[in-house]
Amino acid sequence: MTDWNAHVHPHSDLVEMQRNLWQVTGRLPRGNIPRNMVVYRLPQSGGLLIHSAVALDDQRIKKLEALGQPEILIVPNRMHRLDAAVYKERYPKIRVLCPAAAREHVAKIVAVDASCEDVLPTYGIQIHAPRGIRPGELCYELPVPDGGVLVVTDLLFNLDHQPGLDGFIFRVIGSSGFFGITGIGRLLMLQDRLAFREWLLLMAQRTDLKAICVAHGGAITSDVANALKAAAERLK
Repeated sequence: MTDWNAHVHPHSDLVEMQRNLWQVTGRLPRGNIPRNMVVYRLPQSGGLLIHSAVALDDQRIKKLEALGQPEILIVPNRMHRLDAAVYKERYPKIRVLCPAAAREHVAKIVAVDASCEDVLPTYGIQIHAPRGIRPGELCYELPVPDGGVLVVTDLLFNLDHQPGLDGFIFRVIGSSGFFGITGIGRLLMLQDRLAFREWLLLMAQRTDLKAICVAHGGAITSDVANALKAAAERLK
């Protein structure tokens, strides 16, 4: 059995973003770069969907469990696997999902029950495979009252400049100080710049998107359309 507490690093409380939607901001084991976990209460069952798991301390894990039974765990790509296995150990009945294209890599860390593409639409969650992006990461649209919330992982950052050496490196390589795809993202994920730009502009036409939750940085909670347009402008 893995020691859960060995995976616990500094993190925030559960912050309510929308009705039935919460976020926790934690830290990686080393450095100053924040990472976010999204928690969503599934309308059908009242169980919880956890995106990009962050191990919580005793106080916060009890708060999470009070919200509902952990039911689905999304491991969103080959990088965000750090705490997936300890969640599966703690909650053996949780269904572990990941994008089909990332399954081989995720399965090296934790057993995968099914792909996001096969399961999430049955819960009313819309899956977006952004144009111009290599397979391996998806975007998820969670239904909330009067609209949806877009959840992304490494495709779009909204990270303020961070302190320390890693913060300096992130500034130099173009990974902080703006909302959009980073320099690393362009190198590893971007396949067709203009196609991805067009997809961002298409999403910006949506009037029902209430927020964008990102894995690194603050959520976009207002003026979503203009944020998406600004991200698209960076790809000109």
